[in-house]
Amino acid sequence: MKHRPLLRTSLALAAGLPATQAAMAQDASTASNRRPNILFIMADDQADWTIAAAGYPNTFTPELDRLAQGGVLIRNAFAAAAVCSPARAGVISGRYSSEVGIENFLSDGARGIPADVITWPRVLRDAGYRTAMVGKWHLGDHEDADLPPAKGYEFFSGWPTGGKTSRDPSICVEGQWQDFKGEYTSDVLAGLAMEYMERFKDEPFAISLHFWAPHANQGVPADYKLPYDDRTWLPMRDEDLAPWRKMELALPEPDFPNLDVPRVERMMREYYASVRSNDRNVGRILAKLDELGLTENTIVIYSSDHGYMIGHHGLWHKGSGWWITTDGKDPAGIYNDLMDDRPLIVRDNLYDNSIRVPAIIRWPARLKAGTQTTETFTHLDWFPTLLAMAGVEAPQGAVLRGKNYLPVLIGQATDWDNDLVAQHRKLRCYRTSQWKLVRDFTRLGRDELYRYPDDPQERHNLIASDDPQIVAVRRDLDGRLRRQMKQINDPLYPYAEAWPLD
Repeated sequence: MKHRPLLRTSLALAAGLPATQAAMAQDASTASNRRPNILFIMADDQADWTIAAAGYPNTFTPELDRLAQGGVLIRNAFAAAAVCSPARAGVISGRYSSEVGIENFLSDGARGIPADVITWPRVLRDAGYRTAMVGKWHLGDHEDADLPPAKGYEFFSGWPTGGKTSRDPSICVEGQWQDFKGEYTSDVLAGLAMEYMERFKDEPFAISLHFWAPHANQGVPADYKLPYDDRTWLPMRDEDLAPWRKMELALPEPDFPNLDVPRVERMMREYYASVRSNDRNVGRILAKLDELGLTENTIVIYSSDHGYMIGHHGLWHKGSGWWITTDGKDPAGIYNDLMDDRPLIVRDNLYDNSIRVPAIIRWPARLKAGTQTTETFTHLDWFPTLLAMAGVEAPQGAVLRGKNYLPVLIGQATDWDNDLVAQHRKLRCYRTSQWKLVRDFTRLGRDELYRYPDDPQERHNLIASDDPQIVAVRRDLDGRLRRQMKQINDPLYPYAEAWPLD
């Protein structure tokens, strides 16, 4: 397989990063005695509804269930964006994707997060942590300044964009492309992460492992014949596929008009199997921590960049949803836009299924095993929370939109704000524990309003209701959203001020 030359990813980039604060420069041996290791595992396109410990059907995630039983399961965790690059930008920077100039997924050769945006790997690296990133980056690869070593990772073994396939991956290992013929991608990535764990075992480390799975493949190995002409998660290990071959699936919306049921069922089986490939490798990683004697003081995090849909709302995919109906169109006729006289298949959305993510945190030295939290958590909260866990202060000048969630995790939070804002292209939403308002600044007549917990599946849009109480809620949420957009200098703020609320 041919690759364009990957830009330099040497340690010189990491070594040249500016220090954050003089107070953070501590002796490494002292830090290693009291600071926890951090293993941040992020799946790609994995929905919250795939986790058995959260009580969903059709699931088989024994290792993630074990992780949850040993730590904290966050029941209301959300991405701040609904597709890959913007969501990942929020994870690493603690800021909204519109603030860092990444408002959609990035293509090859794109510029990434600006150099002056502070990231948590950089802060931890400056504080004495050994850092490495394995797997999918997808936050820019135009030049050296866009790659992981410029963002705080001492080592990088992965792809600047994505892995493309579930078997026979080609991976850039510390600057050199290697072909892993006959090997499965999740297995290879877990193995690389374990090598860094072994290498750093005597020092505090922060390792990010970004799986490709359960993202649908963008091609198959040359020697693999696909049995149909459609997007696929194949090939996969038989042990990952086996649990779903004969399982009778509980479809999310089986009565959705014109739903392509056979396609939904095939996709769901493969998708669940792909999730299982991650789950199985989490088991390998936990065993490695045990072997190295690092379990007690290692924070293990498992989450996803954003959510996913297969049949939910008649769609599959994420914020850029695609109709999974028999004719590929919106049965309601609302989103059948034309481009060059052809119907668009994309339904941009900020449904909960597109932004709700699994989130599990295990830290035996500090967190009570087998607990759950329902306070709202967003990807923007990772930055301040990880720094609090590591005992590292945020550098002066850092702009963080998230909050430190550690008090919630240890049961000491008494007044937590459960509101959140999420973005996708020209959509913005303001969500509380009771309501969600979605503003669509592409065309009039497409705003949405949902009420929880009466309508947790978001199937009844109340935006046009003339009920005085609902009208009051709609106006209140719109005001809150506009104030937040103004605060962060959202480029859509002028639209929000001028665009009439449906």
